[in-house]
Amino acid sequence: MELTPRTSEAPRRRRRLPALLLLAVVLVGGGFLVFQALGSASTFYRNVDEAVAQRSSLGTTRFRLQGTVAPCTIARTGDGVAFGVTYNGVEIPVRHVGDPPEMFKENEAVLLEGHFAADGSTTFDSDLMIVKHSEVYKAAEADRLSEAEQGGKVPVTNALACAP
Repeated sequence: MELTPRTSEAPRRRRRLPALLLLAVVLVGGGFLVFQALGSASTFYRNVDEAVAQRSSLGTTRFRLQGTVAPCTIARTGDGVAFGVTYNGVEIPVRHVGDPPEMFKENEAVLLEGHFAADGSTTFDSDLMIVKHSEVYKAAEADRLSEAEQGGKVPVTNALACAP
């Protein structure tokens, strides 16, 4: 009769459990990072005319709006700047929070990130503004920049023409 105790499989299972838990944590963490990346990448571009046409379906969802700064519309506000942006003959008002870039001026192509105002109007509330002033932006967004300049169809004016 054999009286030596049998070795159990429990130690092997106990060693697997931490490894499986670690794998589960890594997979959940990786899934979360992918979800976050896809969420931020889903900020869509819209031209002004497209955004106005899709106003009801866009609601207050964040998106990027491109167009040309309309002449004679720039006004400083307490927390930023208000102006009009136009594309394909459609113009909407913009309220931008924060200081605009140094090269911000009328008749310049601009890319804004934000959302339509919650009051149901076509006012666009922006908190990020990119102006086509650097060669890096021109190279990275060449197609969109050309499209905004051509689609804006804003005649060049001088600042004196804006005076009442």
